[in-house]
Amino acid sequence: MAIEALQLSQQTVLIIDDDPIVVDIMETVFDGDLRILTASNGHDGILAACAENPDLILLDVRMPDMDGYEACRQLKAMAETADIPIIFLTARVETEDEFKGLELGAIDYIAKPIVPQIVRARIQNHLMLKRQRDQLANMSMIDGLTGIANRRRFDDHIEQELRRASRNKAPLAFLLLDIDDFKAYNDTYGHARGDDCLRTVAQEIKNFLRRPSDLVARYGGEEFAVVLPDTPPEAADMMAEKIRAGIEALNIPHKAARAADHVTVSIGAAICPPDALLTKSQLIEAADAQLYTSKRAGRNRASRAA
Repeated sequence: MAIEALQLSQQTVLIIDDDPIVVDIMETVFDGDLRILTASNGHDGILAACAENPDLILLDVRMPDMDGYEACRQLKAMAETADIPIIFLTARVETEDEFKGLELGAIDYIAKPIVPQIVRARIQNHLMLKRQRDQLANMSMIDGLTGIANRRRFDDHIEQELRRASRNKAPLAFLLLDIDDFKAYNDTYGHARGDDCLRTVAQEIKNFLRRPSDLVARYGGEEFAVVLPDTPPEAADMMAEKIRAGIEALNIPHKAARAADHVTVSIGAAICPPDALLTKSQLIEAADAQLYTSKRAGRNRASRAA
């Protein structure tokens, strides 16, 4: 039971229901084992799902502003919430209603009045399945050499964060990093040492990221991408400089480098401002141009478009 409670405590359930009794019952049933979020109507529930990315949504079928079916349809239509499992809560389960909900993408129905032992068991089962799916998905999104996110994970994440930035009118910063003269490093020290260098640099970059929404990914051979949501230009500059200085401070010998006698990185930064609708390609192109500005200026530096 202790292991089960520990696993549940790391998962979040969003209850979208205008009946406070349901919330009280759920909090009693799980007694702190789950992180429970609540919303009393469909509109607020959709906003909460987008902001919090819960592991499971319990959705009342009958609500005043929009019914559960419409809320489910909207949640399944958005990329950032489409994969969140939804269980409908309803006072009566007719075959036609059940079919409609499952057709919209719900995974189950729980009938009211709620029977505590049954609801706990069913939610535990769905959360366990969700955890297993997440683990498999994460394995497919990790770069095998460095242990950080791979290009596929980066592509998904930046698209999601660009949509979120547009919706919230918030800036999004993007950094593109390249290890200076890495081909020469491999030629001098061998590919095994080169792999060690990539792993060390990747972990050093990761150490500077503090928020769950921040992401570092291996973008190419010796290139890394950093996504920093809700980050204005000045904060992006500070992060770029911290990363540049942190990698230089590792003091990994590189006698074939042109910028120094140790491993350094060049960085290009780009910002998607709150009032702009840049595409992923436009943001990457802007950062790539600044990366080459850093290279031409002598390497071991960060550049950002004014």
